[in-house]
Amino acid sequence: MFRRGDREEAANLFAPDAVFRYPGPGPIHGDWRGRDGILMFWAEQDRCSGGNLRPEMIDLVAGDRNVFLLVRFPRVDGSGTWMRVVVYEVSYGAIMSAHVFEDDPDAAVAFFSRAG
Repeated sequence: MFRRGDREEAANLFAPDAVFRYPGPGPIHGDWRGRDGILMFWAEQDRCSGGNLRPEMIDLVAGDRNVFLLVRFPRVDGSGTWMRVVVYEVSYGAIMSAHVFEDDPDAAVAFFSRAG
């Protein structure tokens, strides 16, 4: 859903009061609350990446309460990639929260500071 651009449908997987947490420095950090907040987060990712947001999904692992998504992003300087893990907490069929972990926070800040 997210990759094919249907963000509204993807946002409906979240509970109405879900929280999307992006810690650390950079232009998109913070807690984004509710479906509208999550849609705003995704739009900010697009804007802050200068329209270059094309994560490559590497793996998806689902347990009873959590789903782990591993994606890869290109480094701004072309020197390779960095990885992101998003941990989704699921309850009663809805995503209650998401928490982002970057393996190279400096690469993420550079990537999401591309908007002019």
